[in-house]
Amino acid sequence: MLKSILLLVAASCYIIIPTSYGDGLASEILPPETIGNKNVTLSINSSPFLIDNTHVGTQINFAVMDADTQQPLPDVTLAVSSFRGTNSLFGHIFKSDGGNFLIDIIPEPSGDVTIEDKGGAFASVFGQNSGSYDVKGPVFNSGGLYRFKIEILTMGSYNSQVSKSYNAAISIPETNQYEVQDSEYGKQNVTLIAYYDQLSNFHYDANKKTINFTMPFDWSDSNLKQVTVVHQEIKIPKTFGDFVVTKYNAYVNDVKLSDKAVSIDDYSANDLRIVHLILYKSDLTNIKNSGDSSQRMIYSLSPASEDNFPIEQFTRNAQYKVSLRWDPAKITPGNTTEFSFKILDPYLVNKTVNSLDYDFTVIEGSNYVIYHNTGKTSSDGSLTTIAVPFPSNYTGPITIGFEKLNGNSFADSEFSAIVSKAVKVPEFPTFSALILLGVLGFAVFLGKISVLNHKKI
Repeated sequence: MLKSILLLVAASCYIIIPTSYGDGLASEILPPETIGNKNVTLSINSSPFLIDNTHVGTQINFAVMDADTQQPLPDVTLAVSSFRGTNSLFGHIFKSDGGNFLIDIIPEPSGDVTIEDKGGAFASVFGQNSGSYDVKGPVFNSGGLYRFKIEILTMGSYNSQVSKSYNAAISIPETNQYEVQDSEYGKQNVTLIAYYDQLSNFHYDANKKTINFTMPFDWSDSNLKQVTVVHQEIKIPKTFGDFVVTKYNAYVNDVKLSDKAVSIDDYSANDLRIVHLILYKSDLTNIKNSGDSSQRMIYSLSPASEDNFPIEQFTRNAQYKVSLRWDPAKITPGNTTEFSFKILDPYLVNKTVNSLDYDFTVIEGSNYVIYHNTGKTSSDGSLTTIAVPFPSNYTGPITIGFEKLNGNSFADSEFSAIVSKAVKVPEFPTFSALILLGVLGFAVFLGKISVLNHKKI
């Protein structure tokens, strides 16, 4: 139905661009600085290096640019050193006639690190430097945070020597999938994506409904000064009903994370919910001061008992923001749920957009339409409420969709929820209840006879 592509808008809710170090992103743009008579910026990007659609390495792109024209500067020489944690991976002097550097890093299980100029021997003889290099060896063979010390040695001309140093970093994501067994929802595949370091000790506690895992982390003051953000992703199937909630409790080293550290993404993948755990400097400082500061982070994620209404989401074209709640909070089969919503201006706080045409749809799973209605939002900014009766024979994920807001086919948004099994209250069968009443009545009758006999005596 609705396929949201609002990735940039969503990302703006929980990601910031750092000024000096990577934070779980695959790219970084350093702020402009004056070098000589130029306003210069340095960018670093990474992407998977593919051969026949097989991920065999990582491609790193450095670019030294004129910040005013956004054009690469010619005849650039860079001294680049790379580090993973406290380990030095490689160091080399790279040259590029055009100011762009493409470095293909090809991991190998062992051996020495070798660096080859892909321009070839004749290029160097004629003084040509393509900026393309191969780095081979036991480097970049796992996900995590990689730091670079970069010094610009020449710029504009190979004869024009400068000296400017940068610290930068990028994160190579590492993905691990785990199969968990839940007593109510059966086998579920949970995926963890780590951007800072390798994760371990994954465990799902079915009784406490808690996902747990561990990541190494250096809590020293020197490291905390360098780290801007630590970012993890947890991908949860929308069929995993207990985890399709409006709010989570997340802990690191037994310290509860703030609400802003936990973000829910229901639109990047059809059948998956992505929970982002983003620790900013304030979170890291709080954890160090309040929790166990051993060289690790122990994560815990569980559904919160309370709901976090209203939940809000941008439309696909970022023209509006939909604010939604429903009552009762637990949707059950055979019962009616009231969905109440407002359409908001995305750039003005609590500013409603009134008298707006809408299409409202509730879909079972991803196919069958449970309910569909068209209408117009209220003219006074009050909540628009729609009562949806749910079939008695369905439990599982649902999609709550808003489409064609104000007639715009790109102004749509969707929310995920779950139809939970109704909790059965034990009842006595009619026949058993009659027997029980009869026994109680007979006991009362015997009690009265006993009292009368006692009075006669």
